[in-house]
Amino acid sequence: MMAQVPLDANLVDSLREAAQQQGASVQEVLTEIVQKYLREVRRENLRVEFEHYTSMHAELKVSYFGQHVTIYEGRLVDHDSDASALVRRIRQRFGRAPVLITQVEDEPVPEYVIRSPRLVRSE
Repeated sequence: MMAQVPLDANLVDSLREAAQQQGASVQEVLTEIVQKYLREVRRENLRVEFEHYTSMHAELKVSYFGQHVTIYEGRLVDHDSDASALVRRIRQRFGRAPVLITQVEDEPVPEYVIRSPRLVRSE
Protein backbone atom coordinates (compact mmCIF):
# COMPACT_ATOMS: atom_id res chain seq x y z
CA MET A 1 0.00 0.00 0.00
CA MET A 2 1.35 3.38 -0.93
CA ALA A 3 0.57 6.46 1.12
CA GLN A 4 1.28 10.09 0.48
CA VAL A 5 2.51 12.17 3.38
CA PRO A 6 3.00 15.90 3.01
CA LEU A 7 6.47 17.04 4.10
CA ASP A 8 8.06 20.45 4.43
CA ALA A 9 9.99 21.38 1.25
CA ASN A 10 13.23 21.97 3.19
CA LEU A 11 12.91 18.53 4.78
CA VAL A 12 12.39 16.92 1.38
CA ASP A 13 15.50 18.67 0.03
CA SER A 14 17.52 17.48 3.03
CA LEU A 15 16.20 13.93 2.58
CA ARG A 16 17.12 13.92 -1.11
CA GLU A 17 20.61 15.14 -0.28
CA ALA A 18 21.11 12.56 2.49
CA ALA A 19 19.75 9.76 0.31
CA GLN A 20 22.04 10.74 -2.54
CA GLN A 21 25.06 10.75 -0.20
CA GLN A 22 24.15 7.22 0.93
CA GLY A 23 23.50 6.02 -2.61
CA ALA A 24 19.87 5.29 -1.75
CA SER A 25 16.48 6.54 -2.80
CA VAL A 26 14.39 8.85 -0.65
CA GLN A 27 11.88 6.02 -0.29
CA GLU A 28 14.58 3.66 1.00
CA VAL A 29 15.79 6.24 3.52
CA LEU A 30 12.25 7.00 4.72
CA THR A 31 11.43 3.30 5.00
CA GLU A 32 14.54 2.74 7.14
CA ILE A 33 13.72 5.74 9.34
CA VAL A 34 10.10 4.65 9.87
CA GLN A 35 11.12 1.06 10.63
CA LYS A 36 13.65 2.29 13.20
CA TYR A 37 11.02 4.57 14.77
CA LEU A 38 8.48 1.73 14.99
CA ARG A 39 11.07 -0.57 16.65
CA GLU A 40 11.76 2.13 19.25
CA VAL A 41 8.03 2.65 19.92
CA ARG A 42 7.58 -1.11 20.30
CA ARG A 43 10.59 -1.36 22.64
CA GLU A 44 9.24 1.50 24.78
CA ASN A 45 5.76 -0.08 24.92
CA LEU A 46 7.26 -3.37 26.09
CA ARG A 47 9.36 -1.56 28.69
CA VAL A 48 6.20 0.04 30.09
CA GLU A 49 4.37 -3.31 30.08
CA PHE A 50 7.30 -4.86 31.95
CA GLU A 51 7.04 -2.11 34.59
CA HIS A 52 3.36 -3.02 34.97
CA TYR A 53 4.32 -6.69 35.27
CA THR A 54 6.87 -6.00 38.00
CA SER A 55 4.35 -3.95 39.97
CA MET A 56 1.81 -6.79 39.65
CA HIS A 57 4.31 -9.60 40.23
CA ALA A 58 3.49 -10.36 43.88
CA GLU A 59 -0.20 -10.95 43.18
CA LEU A 60 0.48 -12.74 39.88
CA LYS A 61 2.85 -15.09 41.70
CA VAL A 62 0.05 -16.18 44.05
CA SER A 63 -2.35 -17.22 41.28
CA TYR A 64 -0.18 -17.88 38.23
CA PHE A 65 3.21 -19.12 39.48
CA GLY A 66 4.93 -21.14 36.75
CA GLN A 67 2.43 -20.09 34.10
CA HIS A 68 2.97 -17.70 31.22
CA VAL A 69 1.05 -14.45 31.48
CA THR A 70 0.25 -11.72 29.00
CA ILE A 71 0.27 -8.08 30.04
CA TYR A 72 -1.31 -5.54 27.69
CA GLU A 73 -2.08 -1.91 28.48
CA GLY A 74 -1.18 -2.56 32.11
CA ARG A 75 -3.62 -5.42 32.59
CA LEU A 76 -3.38 -9.20 32.74
CA VAL A 77 -5.26 -10.27 29.61
CA ASP A 78 -4.51 -14.02 29.42
CA HIS A 79 -2.45 -16.83 30.94
CA ASP A 80 -1.57 -20.43 30.15
CA SER A 81 0.93 -23.09 31.15
CA ASP A 82 1.50 -23.72 27.41
CA ALA A 83 3.44 -20.74 26.03
CA SER A 84 2.79 -21.69 22.39
CA ALA A 85 -0.97 -21.86 22.88
CA LEU A 86 -0.89 -18.52 24.67
CA VAL A 87 1.09 -16.87 21.88
CA ARG A 88 -1.35 -18.18 19.25
CA ARG A 89 -4.36 -16.81 21.16
CA ILE A 90 -2.68 -13.47 21.80
CA ARG A 91 -1.70 -13.01 18.14
CA GLN A 92 -5.27 -13.80 17.07
CA ARG A 93 -6.61 -11.31 19.58
CA PHE A 94 -4.08 -8.47 19.34
CA GLY A 95 -2.30 -9.01 16.02
CA ARG A 96 1.17 -7.50 16.02
CA ALA A 97 0.53 -5.14 18.94
CA PRO A 98 3.38 -5.15 21.47
CA VAL A 99 2.31 -7.32 24.39
CA LEU A 100 4.46 -8.72 27.17
CA ILE A 101 4.40 -12.49 27.50
CA THR A 102 6.49 -13.85 30.35
CA GLN A 103 6.61 -16.73 32.77
CA VAL A 104 5.81 -15.94 36.39
CA GLU A 105 8.75 -17.04 38.52
CA ASP A 106 9.95 -16.35 42.08
CA GLU A 107 11.35 -12.96 41.08
CA PRO A 108 10.12 -10.67 38.29
CA VAL A 109 13.65 -10.63 36.88
CA PRO A 110 15.45 -13.92 37.43
CA GLU A 111 19.08 -13.66 38.45
CA TYR A 112 21.56 -15.85 36.63
CA VAL A 113 25.03 -16.67 37.88
CA ILE A 114 27.51 -17.61 35.21
CA ARG A 115 30.74 -19.10 36.42
CA SER A 116 33.80 -18.51 34.35
CA PRO A 117 36.93 -20.61 34.49
CA ARG A 118 39.92 -18.86 35.94
CA LEU A 119 43.16 -19.08 34.00
CA VAL A 120 46.18 -20.00 36.07
CA ARG A 121 49.69 -19.58 34.83
CA SER A 122 51.71 -22.77 35.06
CA GLU A 123 55.45 -22.57 35.45
